[in-house]
Amino acid sequence: MLVLAVAGAVLLPRAGHADGPANCGLPAKGPLWVDYAGHDAPIRPKPGMVLALSSGTVVPAAMRAAGAATIFFDLHLNDRVGTPSKPADPATIPDKAKREFDFAVAVSGCATPLIAENELFGAQTVTPWSATNAQYRANVLLLLQELDKLGATTALTIANPPYTGGDAAEWWRQTAQAAILVRQVYFTAPGPKGLFAAGPERASRAMRQGMRGLISRFASIGIPAGRVALELQFQSAPGQGGRQGLQPKSAWLEIVKLEALAAKQVAAETHIQGVWSWGWPSFSVAGVDPDKPAAACVYLWARDSNLCDGPALAGPGFNASLTEGQINLPNGVRCTLGDRRIMKSDVARAALLTGDRDSAATALLQREVLRAESPIDPITVLAAEHAIVRDRFGGSSSRYRAALSGAHVTLQDARAIIADRLARDRVQERFRPKSPTATQIADFTATYAATRVRLVEVDPEAPWMGGAVRGFAVETIAPEEVFSLRQSRKTTIDTIDGRFTVRALGPAMPLLALSPKQSATVAREVLGRFAKLDVYERWLRAREIGLLANAVCIRDALPARGDVDLSASVPFLGA
Repeated sequence: MLVLAVAGAVLLPRAGHADGPANCGLPAKGPLWVDYAGHDAPIRPKPGMVLALSSGTVVPAAMRAAGAATIFFDLHLNDRVGTPSKPADPATIPDKAKREFDFAVAVSGCATPLIAENELFGAQTVTPWSATNAQYRANVLLLLQELDKLGATTALTIANPPYTGGDAAEWWRQTAQAAILVRQVYFTAPGPKGLFAAGPERASRAMRQGMRGLISRFASIGIPAGRVALELQFQSAPGQGGRQGLQPKSAWLEIVKLEALAAKQVAAETHIQGVWSWGWPSFSVAGVDPDKPAAACVYLWARDSNLCDGPALAGPGFNASLTEGQINLPNGVRCTLGDRRIMKSDVARAALLTGDRDSAATALLQREVLRAESPIDPITVLAAEHAIVRDRFGGSSSRYRAALSGAHVTLQDARAIIADRLARDRVQERFRPKSPTATQIADFTATYAATRVRLVEVDPEAPWMGGAVRGFAVETIAPEEVFSLRQSRKTTIDTIDGRFTVRALGPAMPLLALSPKQSATVAREVLGRFAKLDVYERWLRAREIGLLANAVCIRDALPARGDVDLSASVPFLGA
């Protein structure tokens, strides 16, 4: 059960029947799946179903005879408690509660019925409330409490995003003590058409994330998930949520299926009280939809194949897969990115460097982008590692391995970090950003006048030479060894960028000693390197977006986009 402490207090479920229905055919354990079956809803009762109705005794009795359980769904809450602008006299509430309770007993055939109140007006109203709205809210709470005293389990449906700040938070907490908070689910950005166009992976992810967000809104003020339910919307009338004109039939049924599967996943993760469905009846001419029977059947089938034969009623063109878009990852895998994977164990080890798993996952996302774009061969990586051992550990492999151990980095991870940096440099060298301005060049030469430079030839092209084979190597960017080479002699060196043959064409000297033209050339090359970094970050963001488009991650926890360089936490592996 998800419970968050807020302001030093946590809402705890009450003992007794208010914790959840456990009699009259209702399951003792959640999640509770409830479907509105009143009016002309095309839902056939079967064992295991919980059907909500608003009136009558004959039809509900027949449903129970077919094996379903029934509950009472009150469509006239405003008649009992009034409205925010015209609240009812609170003195009338206890009597109204008793009459409603008796009616609910008759409809549901249950002495301790589950009663859903539809729906709270003005859930989004901020505090301080007006006097009339405060009385309306007090009336709603009083009705729920009175029904609870009589032996009912109550639920309150909520259409608009609830305002939970200020004094409203306490009202929500008290209400959740008396009733299940049933948050209606609407998909608007994107809506059904946009979700279908996005494909099953992205649509399912968006649905799941939206549902989790609705639950976490209440969790943030201390209301346990077990006191929250979701109500999915399947209306066909325009402007009421649900289908919203999505065509053809197969597209609508696909969204219905994916929504059912998303709710099933989220309910299992969060342990909410239940998942309710609404919108199956027509209610108006605009809501008449010949595809509604198939949609209802697909919805039931997607959550339990014993309840209806969805594919048969859906007909040709319907995708009967129950795995597309779903979170079904192999053991040990945190995310799949197409044919690539981010492993849980890799994230855990990287988190020892970054300090948290989220930034570690971002670093590994960047690694997959770089591996796809510029794979580095093992020989180049080993040459770079050899240079690190030679230059930074005096050639001692034991000291190098000890440093890795002290940094909590395995040898395999160290080589992966080296490969990351090499790939990053190679990608950056491809970019051709705008040339720096004269002012930028002048500022650079003045600031870095004492920096050493040396004219060299290099083979092959080196990242620390800006991709050139001849020019001035710059201190702190080029390998330190370049500045101690004997002049005019070709020397092969291993660097953290790989193996290069270098010939020094002149002595090392400060930037200030070069001619104005030469120092401007050096400044231009270094500033160009910085500009390439800016271009790289934009390029990386675009590639990460593409890689994440159809990613599947545990609980949809996709890595954040960004540039996280693991070598920054292990300086001796960096530049």
